[in-house]
Amino acid sequence: MAYQVLSHAADAGIEATAESLPDLFDELLLATFELMSPNEAGTQADTTRTVEIRAETLEDLVVDTLSEFLFIAETEDQHFSWFRSEVDPEALVARIQAGSRPLRRDRASGAAIKAVTYHQLVVEQRDGEWFARVYFDV
Repeated sequence: MAYQVLSHAADAGIEATAESLPDLFDELLLATFELMSPNEAGTQADTTRTVEIRAETLEDLVVDTLSEFLFIAETEDQHFSWFRSEVDPEALVARIQAGSRPLRRDRASGAAIKAVTYHQLVVEQRDGEWFARVYFDV
């Protein structure tokens, strides 16, 4: 599993690869929160929650999942530090268990993500691995 941060005008993006679709979701979610608050990476979680997302397409499932966790983080002042995803690509359902803690805004030094976009969105299998590219409006 691996990811890299992509730079694009008023956007920021991530690319991720993983051996499985659930691992890809974990990697995308982790990269998103590390992009927003790199100084909070690896912090211990004190709250655990499970979120279930349903969508029409796999691309929608990625965008909706990332959007839901960004919404929770913003409205509840939480920083998510770990994820365990179950993804059913046939039913287009993602069930994600995640750990979070209160966000320390004095340590939030990354990008302020406004929204997940469909700009150059890719979610596909490549050479036996899952690959995704997602851009955010920052």
